[in-house]
Amino acid sequence: MGGKHTDSVRISRNADLYRRYIQESRGEFTVARDQYVRPRTGWFSDRSVCYLAAGRPVITQETGFSKFLPTGEGLFSFSTMEDILEAIDTIESDYSGSCRSAREVAAEYFAAEKVIASLMERAGL
Repeated sequence: MGGKHTDSVRISRNADLYRRYIQESRGEFTVARDQYVRPRTGWFSDRSVCYLAAGRPVITQETGFSKFLPTGEGLFSFSTMEDILEAIDTIESDYSGSCRSAREVAAEYFAAEKVIASLMERAGL
């Protein structure tokens, strides 16, 4: 999973460029800010959701989100270098399966219909 540096400002200025960038990526690796990691806030990036929805595996630093989201197939959390290497091995051993799993996580936990229905129910609407 080698990477290259891309100008994030240029990519994020245009929704089509941003979508294409994510769709052409092999996956996402994210290191979270310490303010989310130490207190285990459960923070999860909206960008990671975009990767999952595009069927791209995500490896992201554990912030407590694994209490709410399944990890180990398509979405991987890490706390140690060993966790990262294990996630990469899993992804590389079955990349197409990891992509399918990523898409399934997005559909199950982030589909607009499900998220909005849950919000409305909790708001009593």
